[in-house]
Amino acid sequence: MPQKHEPSLSVELKPSKRLKRFLVIMHGLALAASIANALPITVKLALLTGICLHLRLMIKRLKNQRHKIIQSEALGWEVSDGNDFEPVQILNSTVITIFAIFLHFNKNAHRQSVLIVNDALSEDDYRCLIVRLKTTGKK
Repeated sequence: MPQKHEPSLSVELKPSKRLKRFLVIMHGLALAASIANALPITVKLALLTGICLHLRLMIKRLKNQRHKIIQSEALGWEVSDGNDFEPVQILNSTVITIFAIFLHFNKNAHRQSVLIVNDALSEDDYRCLIVRLKTTGKK
């Protein structure tokens, strides 16, 4: 009986607008809490400055992140963060939902993770990634 060979999966994550909005809302809530507390004004100003700087850093990081994921029968799973592709082992702690994938993997004996929000990929690519992770990824 001939074996079926699945075509390789190759996806490139784009910056997520939903994640950016979520970060802005969370930082806005943190700003409101830092203003509404009973701390001295100097501490409040320090908190405001720190929260604003952190938001700026996070948005800049989101724009610059370019992850690519490839899965093939011959090479297995490979992840690139802008450089060369490196083989990875998908971990059982990976969480898959219809809104986001919390991809956990071992890369060079170090545990790493990537948040993949569903608007970072096309609808078909996101669905294919979920199916491929469920069938071949988690061991």
